[in-house]
Amino acid sequence: RAPEIAYDLVAVDRAMRWGFGFEMGPFEQMDAVGLDVTERLIKEAGLEVPELLKKAEGSFYKREDGKKLYLAFEGGYAPVPPVPGQIVLAELHEAGRVVKENKEAALLDLGDGVLLLEFRGKMNAIGEGVLALTDWALRYIEKEGLNGLVVANDDPRTFSAGANLGLIAMLIQEGDWDELDLAVRTFQRATMGLRYAPFPVVVAPAGLTLGGGAEYTLHADRVVAHAELYMGLVEVGVGLIPAGGGTKEMLFRFAEELGPFDEADPFAAVRRAFETIAMAKTSTSALEAKKLGYLRPADEVVMNRDRLISRAKATVLHLAENYVPPVRGYRRVRVLGKEALGNLKYAIWQFREAGQITDHEMKIALELAYVLSGGDGPPREVTEEDILDLEREAFLKLAGTKKTLERVLHTLKTGKPMRN
Repeated sequence: RAPEIAYDLVAVDRAMRWGFGFEMGPFEQMDAVGLDVTERLIKEAGLEVPELLKKAEGSFYKREDGKKLYLAFEGGYAPVPPVPGQIVLAELHEAGRVVKENKEAALLDLGDGVLLLEFRGKMNAIGEGVLALTDWALRYIEKEGLNGLVVANDDPRTFSAGANLGLIAMLIQEGDWDELDLAVRTFQRATMGLRYAPFPVVVAPAGLTLGGGAEYTLHADRVVAHAELYMGLVEVGVGLIPAGGGTKEMLFRFAEELGPFDEADPFAAVRRAFETIAMAKTSTSALEAKKLGYLRPADEVVMNRDRLISRAKATVLHLAENYVPPVRGYRRVRVLGKEALGNLKYAIWQFREAGQITDHEMKIALELAYVLSGGDGPPREVTEEDILDLEREAFLKLAGTKKTLERVLHTLKTGKPMRN
């Protein structure tokens, strides 16, 4: 009955996806399971095979010469009409718009002097390939005098599930602490490179944006997020703390929010950052991500997933018009040292005495508290690099414990966190 209700089958599929929230429309679903299977099931149900199914040459959709085609109701295939404002990364790949790529990531040319960094490994994890291409892209864009960078992908569910846990587990098991230290430094260099690039960087997350994926997002000039955003710093679940700049960024953000208010208690920023990270708070939407502090008031929320990348590109071009890059080393925060650390230690001890956390979770919380307090020294002003150093030291300490390795291996095996 499709010809009676729509001009083409593309309209039917789009109506189900856009109007009812389906991941695939009915014709896309039949292609996914195979038209031979669809036809067999129809016959087994004692129904007549529709004429449209008989006309299909193995699928309702297909690609030829880099173009996506659909089966017209009258027979034959026609190009799928483009959605206004949509950028399809698969089409850029087919059109040869790849600037550089590896197994984990690709750098694509969006036109108008804007490049796009695409994660494409398993769960879009951030590993050596992503970090290497990030570094290369930042240097290339500056050298060529391009307008800026978008970090995004068109995965319907996952922007990035975080850092490559498999690599971390391997380095821990081998006891290669120098290499693990280098890996963390490389991650920190990538996120800080995004933050202090001499051109605008816009990150466009959608779906799962966890751990390292959240840290990439936190360091953008501007975020253009899809409304369905599950964003959080969840490293404590694997016995670690955010060490790609996530801990540092939450402390600085919350402290800077209190800056204009002389009467504000500076410990409030430390406490808020501690609670956000220690409880692995994760948003269920982009609006909630703003409330949690993962997104800023100026960051944009887009309802239509298909237009996310084009909106991010437009934002880069807008920012590039009069872009003034931030000055590295200028940003500072006042840490409270022993005072904040004592308060947090007491709160952590209370949680342990109440049986709400395990001994190892207490250890994780104490390391996090040490970083957010700026160590156990006197109150003083520190730079971002000072907190990054503390992040990295705490990460390596926790990575050297047996129970953290157990958590990492359990998560790799089951996909779920472990409490031990």
